[in-house]
Amino acid sequence: FSVLHTDTTDGVSEEASKFYAANILEGLSHMHNHNIIYRDLKPENVLVDAKGYNVIIDLGFAKIVMDKTYTLCGTPLYLAPEVILSRGHDKGADYWSWGVLIYEMIDGVTPFYADNIDQMGLFKKIVRGKYDFSDKINPTVRDLVTKLLAQRSASRLGCLAGGDKDIRQHEWFADFDFDKLLKKELEAPWVPKLKDPLDVSNFDDWDDEDT
Repeated sequence: FSVLHTDTTDGVSEEASKFYAANILEGLSHMHNHNIIYRDLKPENVLVDAKGYNVIIDLGFAKIVMDKTYTLCGTPLYLAPEVILSRGHDKGADYWSWGVLIYEMIDGVTPFYADNIDQMGLFKKIVRGKYDFSDKINPTVRDLVTKLLAQRSASRLGCLAGGDKDIRQHEWFADFDFDKLLKKELEAPWVPKLKDPLDVSNFDDWDDEDT
């Protein structure tokens, strides 16, 4: 989260976004292959390890789901329409949140964010699919995000016959080596400087009152 949103900038480069997005995709795919849906993907729940690779944390909302589940949970800005409408959701809700996060990494804000919007207004924007792209997001990324933010989960990229392979074969990842990613052979966009394994200097200060 502190990499994505700093005191001076919001968002990271497209290449950094691609690296982080691929990291997160592998984490989600691992869970999905074990019939687990995550349900709370957001920047605060994605850490950067000592090598600059991502780690997904906080599985408080994660659930084993064989078909669909109907619990309304997660973080409002990242919720899929089917979660808000209690129509039942599956791994498609994770791919929606991932699409929101890709947009946010490049643009600096989430696609459904608006100043002074209340939660009901936010939910209306999400279920109506009301969002725009800024000039920061190129046509290839727009195509990927649009397919991830399909209103119907069954039509969403990652939920089609090809599963998550369809995502890896998307044009945005055409030059990305997933095999090297899994072997941690790719150079990370940012590697934290650590004094020792217990160094927490890269974490934001957090008061009990904030919880």
